[in-house]
Amino acid sequence: MYPRLNLLVVLIRNDFRLFLADRRAALLCFLVPIVLASVFTSIFERPGRPTQSARLDLLVVAEDTDPLCAGIIDDLIATDRADVRRATRAEAEAEIAKRGSGVAVVFPVGFSAACRARDSQKPGLELLFHPASPIESQWAEGLLTELVMKKLAKQWLEPMGLAGGALLERPFDMQHHSVPERIGHPFNSASHAFAGMTLQYLLFWGMESGLVFLRERQRGIWKRLRTSPVLLRDILLARSISTATIAVVQVLVTFSFGMLFFDVRITGSFAGFVLLVLAICLLSSATGLMVAAFGETEARARNISILVILAVSMIGGLWLPAFLLPRWIQDVSLLMPVSWAMRALDGVTWQGRGLASMLPAVAMVLVFVATFLVLAAGRFYWSESRRRRGIRIC
Repeated sequence: MYPRLNLLVVLIRNDFRLFLADRRAALLCFLVPIVLASVFTSIFERPGRPTQSARLDLLVVAEDTDPLCAGIIDDLIATDRADVRRATRAEAEAEIAKRGSGVAVVFPVGFSAACRARDSQKPGLELLFHPASPIESQWAEGLLTELVMKKLAKQWLEPMGLAGGALLERPFDMQHHSVPERIGHPFNSASHAFAGMTLQYLLFWGMESGLVFLRERQRGIWKRLRTSPVLLRDILLARSISTATIAVVQVLVTFSFGMLFFDVRITGSFAGFVLLVLAICLLSSATGLMVAAFGETEARARNISILVILAVSMIGGLWLPAFLLPRWIQDVSLLMPVSWAMRALDGVTWQGRGLASMLPAVAMVLVFVATFLVLAAGRFYWSESRRRRGIRIC
């Protein structure tokens, strides 16, 4: 027992020496996820902003100079649901095209007169929007409908002694609640960014660990190692432990940076966070063994692995929240371990979930880890049996 334990320690120590042999590369292993997460956090909304405070960015083109139109525009500017800026049609079209998003409303000449006429010919109101902003255009349409109807009702009904504005007021208050609601734990985009980029880079770290196996095989190091008394299971176990250990250090460094500079917090169960970190670090290690077991050459394995990792990162919600993806993609993502890991990381960081709600996700990640390990180990033993019989393995 002790000789085998000493052998494992030697193999793990050797892996750490290889990792630290190139100090700059080792430093980049910690810097890359921090830089990526910081960029994503800087791009998207800062944490803590409540949903109901979102405002529509709206450009207004007033070609109609009638007082009715001017009053509607004044109401638009006064509302707390939109940030309104005046512009000409040419300026609005140019800004929408330049930004690649945005909405503008055009009050054409004769709009107010057509509204007063109340004949079968409805007045035209133009909405200019970028193809990437259809939801914002619908938002603008609803807001304009409300304000225009209030203004017209006041002009039509007040001469008859009726409070037109009051008749069209919404007879209820709208209360906004998030589900599940965590008082004091609003959405934290920094937590999502640091969780997603950390998880993605752990997959890349696992890939790099697997590529080292393939590199050793191409250079003949693997053959010399297999002719020694070291058992195959000891080699695989040592590589798994060293890869997972370095992954744990990466998680600690990345989340520590996020806590210090971007208000990343573990609002849920700390025990659940620890279990989840261990599970995803084992997933990184198992991914490396899969790459080493099924990769034929280092170059081919690298190209395929990068493609797969980027694809599952996008589908699994590591880049953007999963609710922004189509429904069918959200369903497909449940077949991927990163999706379970990402949802659990969101839950234990900014959603404030407890240990009980974390256990199913941790269990699913561990199921994938066990599956990957069984497949990789089976492939390694199959390759070794063919090697002993003199059959060449690419």
